[in-house]
Amino acid sequence: MITEKIGSYSLFVQGFRDASVPDSEKVLRDLRGSFQGVDLQLLRADRVAGKEQIIFAARNAIDSFQSKDRRAKHLSMEFLLFASGEHQIIEAIKLLGVTASSRDLALVGVSETSLDASLFSNRAMESVKGIPDDTVLQIKTQKKAADLKRAYKIPDKELNASKMRGEEDNSVLKRLIIERSALLALEN
Repeated sequence: MITEKIGSYSLFVQGFRDASVPDSEKVLRDLRGSFQGVDLQLLRADRVAGKEQIIFAARNAIDSFQSKDRRAKHLSMEFLLFASGEHQIIEAIKLLGVTASSRDLALVGVSETSLDASLFSNRAMESVKGIPDDTVLQIKTQKKAADLKRAYKIPDKELNASKMRGEEDNSVLKRLIIERSALLALEN
């Protein structure tokens, strides 16, 4: 489990592998019922470029949500917009939304109240029927890198032009995906 303090909020992120979520809406409803006051979002981990992407999106979502410029009614949806770098909720769901075939997931919780991280992780594990594994968030394979480039529409030309001397391709890719979230924040 990854935890991070963002102002008065706490961010909780738990990756899962080998999950089985036939109905992501039902799973989120059940989890939200178990953790009152926690804004929860379930993401496809194969579309996440590391914990840095989630932390950056959470910071931007919290800042945006506390301002008059927020885009969504709920912090969890604001987070989804920033995590995806999309302007429209429907597009963000298409990009990061969990489907019945999703096996690697990330559960993200943002809360102003304290939360028992192990209780959160255990309850989430029961709901998604998966094995806790934060490494699913990392870019560890060429397939994931290629899938991320396709999903976020990052051509090789942009990747190569953005690369700094000695920088690994996966590092550049992560940076470019986070940049999409940053551009969304600048538009506020």
